[in-house]
Amino acid sequence: MSRRRTTTCIASTAGLFLVLVLACPISAQQEPPGGVGLPQDWSSHRVLFTNGASPEVAAAAARDPRSWINWVRRTFPRRGSLRPSADNGQTETSMADPVKLHTAPYFQTRTDWAVSLGPTGGMPLAETPAKFSFNTNGAPDCANDFVVFVIAATPGVGTQANIVAFNNLYSGPPPNLCGVSPTFLFSYAVGNGAVVLSPVLSLNGKKVAFVEASNPSATFNVLTWVAGQGTNATAGAVAPGGGSSVTTLDYTNITVAGCAANRTTNGTSSPFIDYVNDVAYVGADNGVLYRIKNVFNGTPALDYCITVNAGNLLTSPVFDFVSGKVFVSDRRRVYAYTPGVGSFTLAASILIAGTAGSIELSPIVDSTNGFVYAFSSHNLANSNSIVSQMPVSLASHVDAAIGPVFTGQFILDGDFDDKYYTNGPATGSLYACGVQTGATAKPSLFTLSFQASGIMNTVPAMSNDIHINTPANPNSNCSPLTEFFDGTTDRLFAGVGRSGATNGGNLVTMWNITNRITLNTTLPAASAGSQLGGTSGFAIDNDSPLPQASSIYFGTLATGNGAPCGNTTFCAVKLTQAALQ
Repeated sequence: MSRRRTTTCIASTAGLFLVLVLACPISAQQEPPGGVGLPQDWSSHRVLFTNGASPEVAAAAARDPRSWINWVRRTFPRRGSLRPSADNGQTETSMADPVKLHTAPYFQTRTDWAVSLGPTGGMPLAETPAKFSFNTNGAPDCANDFVVFVIAATPGVGTQANIVAFNNLYSGPPPNLCGVSPTFLFSYAVGNGAVVLSPVLSLNGKKVAFVEASNPSATFNVLTWVAGQGTNATAGAVAPGGGSSVTTLDYTNITVAGCAANRTTNGTSSPFIDYVNDVAYVGADNGVLYRIKNVFNGTPALDYCITVNAGNLLTSPVFDFVSGKVFVSDRRRVYAYTPGVGSFTLAASILIAGTAGSIELSPIVDSTNGFVYAFSSHNLANSNSIVSQMPVSLASHVDAAIGPVFTGQFILDGDFDDKYYTNGPATGSLYACGVQTGATAKPSLFTLSFQASGIMNTVPAMSNDIHINTPANPNSNCSPLTEFFDGTTDRLFAGVGRSGATNGGNLVTMWNITNRITLNTTLPAASAGSQLGGTSGFAIDNDSPLPQASSIYFGTLATGNGAPCGNTTFCAVKLTQAALQ
């Protein structure tokens, strides 16, 4: 595969966004215009864009606004200015030397803030909050930056929300930018079912797409929100109205090309948005893959669907502009479908696991280098947990063992280091949370490396670092791992705990992965305890020298003594990246 760079720059538009083609070398790209926001959600980590693409690959990848967002987050100059809210008491500030990051006294508290999401459900295991940053120039904005949490609880007006958002995010103990606590931007009770899957933002942040798990069947919802509606998650939830609205599509209960109405729930498949074509791809518990059109720029309607594996749960799908395929798994096999004018065509499939239900989360697609990754609790022989690497053709797979089969727990996604994004897989690393040797219900950290060709090595570069599960080393499950590069230091974040239990580790660890971890005696750079039940997936924002402005957001998975927001509730939590404590 060619990894030449080109000096040809091509620009196109997608909605309100300028999409810069990554065929341009980073040094030749121009600063994007002010006022362009940066949405980030679960799908941001499911399609990878690295340097070194051929002009043809770069041009295809650049059709996806995620490629531009990825470039901005990794290469845009750091800024130190503050865009304050009208009432936070701050004035416009400019840091004279924004390169001097992460210095005292900004990182002294373990939990910046923790807000109750209610007593019966929080942000679910493996799901990810959605974060919107108002401006690409890195200036934290107290009023307009926000983070969206879904809640796995039955909603009721005046009693319990199932989707909320916070602004004034950069708050916490002084010094701070936005006061001592966040503000509910909105708090809605939508429909009558819990929301157990990750939300997705429109490019301008004005709308949120999400799936209500059962109503009595799964519904695809698009919420147009209004600031100030709803005051908390438990007694202040309101129904959309008064300028806000929600469009609901009972998408499994419609007969269209490719399948008949087959009303069912959806507990495993978050929607993936193709922003260019304004369509969503989403699965359901009946084993059917659906394409929904007019998501954000019209009235959502079911376009067509196809049965992947009848009666089997599906992972979230991922659409890749370079190959033109949708990748999805029935949790044992990975499939590739080509979406056409009126139907899906099966392009390929490959069997990865010997046991049903082994693959929990969606495939990860390296769009630039043409690889697909799946994380599975079983290999074909049912002898190991694995990371599996496939070409986008799905013609073969290479597996790296990450410990024995995980008993009673899930293998969730790992993440790649900055060297992978900068140079491609040849010099990069992939970190995965696998299973401890001799302890099949306890997690440990693994480092995977790659050959010069980009093919993954089958033997990990580092195995079985149990310090991801300190201090008590209990039976636990890892959250999805999440990497963040601040321009100087590359960091990896992991949550560990047992969903619904108070004795499962309850820990967030942060690892310095600027240099590849090769010793299993390596300790995390920092940790934060008391995250009961472990954590959901992470949303991470900003690279800023300002207090409270470089953050990590997640939900806790259990209630009980020691919970950061009260002993009887699930919590939405913000920590500061650099120290966690």
